[in-house]
Amino acid sequence: MENYNLIEKEWINILKGSDPDRINTTLHEIRNSGSVKVLPFLLQLINKNTDPQIRNEILILLSELKSHEAVPLIAESLDKHDFGDYLPAVIAACWQSGLDFSKYLRVFAGFFIQADYRAALEAFTVIEESVPGANDMDITDCLRFFRDAECMVTDEKLPLFRELMKVLGES
Repeated sequence: MENYNLIEKEWINILKGSDPDRINTTLHEIRNSGSVKVLPFLLQLINKNTDPQIRNEILILLSELKSHEAVPLIAESLDKHDFGDYLPAVIAACWQSGLDFSKYLRVFAGFFIQADYRAALEAFTVIEESVPGANDMDITDCLRFFRDAECMVTDEKLPLFRELMKVLGES
């Protein structure tokens, strides 16, 4: 925790605790401070063992983020953690934030293919919102991934898949 200032270290210790009131107060402070360095700790709290109110507050905070510094932290956490039933909500918070995830199209493409329909729909939206900011190489890599994974697309997701390919520029 050497990369954190004193306040961030205190927040992290409170987030690791079990007092919902202190955690909610800390979430409010984090929201107002604009500090994104504690995001990995917040994202770890999105699980079935976390108080539902705290989990929802974290999801709201994620959806309201405006700092571009948050994007790699969120994408890395999505890649590392298993959010279980809360994966669609975490992915939805990405597009709701309006942040540019164009450098991480491949992460969301993976969720589109591997996750359930709800998470795939949210991943579709993140990809669709990110394409305008993506460079040609990122789009080409995403298209290549989808072509290679097309055989894994379930019948339920096939219409979404075809639409997503159009969004990425393949007719």
